Amino acid sequence: MLKMSSSQFIPRLVLPHVALCAVVLATSCCSKQKVEPPPMPEPTIDVAPTGDLYQRPHVTIIAVTDWQSVLKPCGCTIDLQKGGVERIAKFVDDLRVKDDSVIVVHAGSLLADADATSGLRAEQMASRLDAFASSLDHLKIAAVALSTYDMEVGGSVVRAVYDNARWPLLALQGGSRKAMRSTLMRTKSGVAVGLIGVDPKAPEDDGMRQQAVQDEVVRLRSQGVKVVIVLSNLGLRGSRKLARAVPGIDVMVVGQLDEKIEPELDLEREGDTLVVHAARHGAWVSALTLAPSGQDHAWKEVSEAIPGVAADLQERITAMEKTLAEIKARSTMANQKALPFFESRLAEMRMRLDAAKRVKGKALPPGALAAFRPIGLAWSTPTDPEVAKIVAEYDAKVAEANLKAAGEVLAPAPGQAAYVGQQACMECHDDTAAFAAADLHLQAWKALEKAEKTKDLDCVSCHVTGFGQPGGSNLAHLEGRTDVQCESCHGPGSLHVKNPTRGPNSRIIAQPDATLCAACHTSVHSPRFDFADYRKRVLVPGHGLPLKGAKAP
Repeated sequence: MLKMSSSQFIPRLVLPHVALCAVVLATSCCSKQKVEPPPMPEPTIDVAPTGDLYQRPHVTIIAVTDWQSVLKPCGCTIDLQKGGVERIAKFVDDLRVKDDSVIVVHAGSLLADADATSGLRAEQMASRLDAFASSLDHLKIAAVALSTYDMEVGGSVVRAVYDNARWPLLALQGGSRKAMRSTLMRTKSGVAVGLIGVDPKAPEDDGMRQQAVQDEVVRLRSQGVKVVIVLSNLGLRGSRKLARAVPGIDVMVVGQLDEKIEPELDLEREGDTLVVHAARHGAWVSALTLAPSGQDHAWKEVSEAIPGVAADLQERITAMEKTLAEIKARSTMANQKALPFFESRLAEMRMRLDAAKRVKGKALPPGALAAFRPIGLAWSTPTDPEVAKIVAEYDAKVAEANLKAAGEVLAPAPGQAAYVGQQACMECHDDTAAFAAADLHLQAWKALEKAEKTKDLDCVSCHVTGFGQPGGSNLAHLEGRTDVQCESCHGPGSLHVKNPTRGPNSRIIAQPDATLCAACHTSVHSPRFDFADYRKRVLVPGHGLPLKGAKAP
């Protein structure tokens, strides 16, 4: 948590949605293989401790972590419906109109998705990587930490994207023919910025890695760099350890984190190093503006002092109140679990609004200043037309290819159960009809239609019944199999229909366990899933429990 030297400013608060913006970056890349550029002279722009932070020499860092080439994150619940490459592109484009010193960086797994590496999904992954790389070109991304995780999981397809990348790749050693140890650039407002990429596989020894990073920090400082940024794929613990061991790192952008859906709402630090990370899949990004002052690296947070912050906070509070009302109206288990997080965010924004009103018009404190904010772009926010077109073309391309390749449904082996559809179940289990009619599992296909992902192999299998299974369904044969029906949990029912008992010949799963549910309720798609809690939701009279007034068997 950052502290401020002046009692006028409130520590620990996050910069709200302020319009910052547009980069005109004069960039030059440096690595051990290249001739060093001459030292950069110090900027002559006035750095008096009063006035607008963005009229000073500064850099605004837009950090994305563990993007994994996801064009649009899963949005199965309201709190997940954020981000997407076309919204991030629009946000950055608008930012650059007003702020001449924006850089976009990435740490962690940029490309590889562990769930999309075989069969038809591998073909879809190749198309997705093409669309994603084109989107990054539009973003004019400043630097990416090369991830060996990407190359190990994604194989030759991912390596080819890295080798042909039009954005700088940073790695302490090897990994790609285009990788550099570091890169150096100057923002238009006059701040020399150095970026270093760190990955756990190169080098593997902590001492060697620390020394290699220290050497790069010293070299960049000798070139006049005022802000040193490390893009780290070491996870949070490893990145903090590196920050403690190597002096002179101003910002640590941390990737390869455990899966999470909420960003860090406060600016963290390890000594004098500011620590930044965001939720994966481009659902959130982090924005950090730094205005350096001489050799001072004790960054003071002034997030609430940005001009226009009060009006922006009020707009965000109104939007949050609307989101809360929607969550309460849709009383699902996931939404109920999300309520405390959103309520705490609303209370914090109201507190920040009060703080912003108190500091309005007051002089900024002297020294090195930092302003931070997490950015969660709701699906209602505008999209960039050019990037949205790239995403739409990708959706259309994979829909056509996947449908063409679908073929026939796998035939069950002799004696193997096949899927019969929920209507066949209801012919005997009429006491379950009332539960089934209100169950949100039967809205799964509608949600996919709304997202225009009905032919996307990354999505469909968890929104239909028996997908890819013998006697089940595929993209070309979904009649009577859309939505998450009885057989999604209880297994294919043809043998049970013939022999409606719970004996060994029935093959029906009477009591599905957590393993079965977790196939779709993953930490990415259902991050607040808890089997015991969710089971209570579906274990009701007529479905697992006797009807009211009926005698238990």
